[in-house]
Amino acid sequence: MNTTRLFEWLVPRMRVIRMIMLPLLIVLVVGVGVLVHASGGVRFAYLHAMYLPILLAGFVFGLRGGLVIGLLGGIVIGPMMPIDTATGEMQDTLNWLYRTGFFMLVGMFSGTVSDSVRAYLRHLKWMTRHDIATLLPNRLALLDALAGLAKEKRPRSTFVLAVIGLQNATELKSAFGFDLIENVIRQSAERHATILPQRTQVYRIDAEQIGILVEDRSGNGIDTLLGRLIESARRPFHFNDIPVHADSRLGYITFTNTEHAPAFYLQQAEAALVAAHEKSQDSLAYSPQIGTLACENLSVLGSLMDAMRQGQLSMHYQPKVDIATGHIHSVEALIRWHHPERGSIPPAVFIPRAEQSTLINLITEFALQQAMEQIVKWRACGIHIPIAVNISPRNLLWNGFTDLVLHLLRHHDVDGRSLELEVTEGALMTDMTRTIVELTRLADARVTISIDDFGTGYSSLQYLHQLPISLIKIDQSFVRRLPEDLGALHIVEAAVTLAHKMGMQTIAEGVESEAVYRLLGKVGCDIAQGFAIAKPMPADAFEQWHAQHAGRFLLQSA
Repeated sequence: MNTTRLFEWLVPRMRVIRMIMLPLLIVLVVGVGVLVHASGGVRFAYLHAMYLPILLAGFVFGLRGGLVIGLLGGIVIGPMMPIDTATGEMQDTLNWLYRTGFFMLVGMFSGTVSDSVRAYLRHLKWMTRHDIATLLPNRLALLDALAGLAKEKRPRSTFVLAVIGLQNATELKSAFGFDLIENVIRQSAERHATILPQRTQVYRIDAEQIGILVEDRSGNGIDTLLGRLIESARRPFHFNDIPVHADSRLGYITFTNTEHAPAFYLQQAEAALVAAHEKSQDSLAYSPQIGTLACENLSVLGSLMDAMRQGQLSMHYQPKVDIATGHIHSVEALIRWHHPERGSIPPAVFIPRAEQSTLINLITEFALQQAMEQIVKWRACGIHIPIAVNISPRNLLWNGFTDLVLHLLRHHDVDGRSLELEVTEGALMTDMTRTIVELTRLADARVTISIDDFGTGYSSLQYLHQLPISLIKIDQSFVRRLPEDLGALHIVEAAVTLAHKMGMQTIAEGVESEAVYRLLGKVGCDIAQGFAIAKPMPADAFEQWHAQHAGRFLLQSA
């Protein structure tokens, strides 16, 4: 048992210990007095036994206890105690006063040491339950508070455990340093304290997270309170007189009893925070589906490395058709995962999660390797069409990405024109200066660059003329609303006009009917992709489809 745990064990029992020790110390003092008198007086060494109750008093009761028992001990063997009981000779006043003072000095020393040790142990306990930088209670203190709910007898109440996370902490630290995070956390706690009910504590449970435990006896004020917390977090924070925006989100769990361990509730609130971030929501309540999905996602990511080694991942290919001529322009390589136990795992399940980790670099490398090998195989069969591979924002930030692509082209003896890289607008806007340099290197190797999901909300138009882009891919959210939605039609027409004026071509994805296919041709769209042409298919199935159409796709009614 370490000193902190010993102190934690002693503190709640100290009152009982003192109640027992007080009469015991008095008995000991009186007993020593009786022993000194019975042994013949103060001239004999038994009076030194008085140090035992004095030291004990200082240890148990501290400075005051040591002084009081020291004074009492000095009086007991003081003016009434003879030097020698046989002769009846009494002590000089100066003698017993000197002894009494020495007893009090020993009691003061014992009590001071005891008080200092207790104060130090209290400080250690405080440090284990507080964040030093902000002086806020920490994660352990919150767990203690949750554990205390089960011990308290109170009317049935609803408790809400909320976790507020700082989402752009990395950006803030890179711009202003680590001190800014401490400052934001401190200001957040001060703001929240003005909103929360009295005696509600704010906890710093992680470097970039705040925890709040709220009791709501009315049962109907939580939504309003959480809304006010989020609104408070949106206001700019001030650091060195500079207004700074901190992007915060909130996850919470509501419960009426504490039948589970404290960590269980905190884990659920943090899971809700992660889900709020993934869904781009300001706040989100925990639900069993969130916990199940989180476990599945982590399990899927954990299996992804083995899936690549064991050949569970494969590529399917969806044709892109030149609308004016019907010729197969290219194919898009789409990854598929067939798990031996779970069956087919959709890309929407594992790709978004992989994009938040370094695994996306391995997946992209796998897709590029597969695409290069397929280009070589089809070239041997007389099929000369480019393959498009999707690129994640993380790929462009990876220092070795461009070198990897160029190395694979050389290794497989593939012309750059046989490879197309589809880059989302979001990837372009992550680091525009670096993006321009990397894409220019790829374009110099004659690799085709296309913008995927064009028009979905990013503002890359100001950089469009600087980028070596050949194709603009109109997002399927617009294409699938055709022909009924005139607004979507105007967006498509504007994208086509813009691309053509800049010397680029347009691809429409999500073409699912002949009517949309024909409409796209009328508005001048160059290339179409979608189920109206063909679904994604394995390489051998595509070879058969290509042979069946003789390399040219024509509508059945044409």
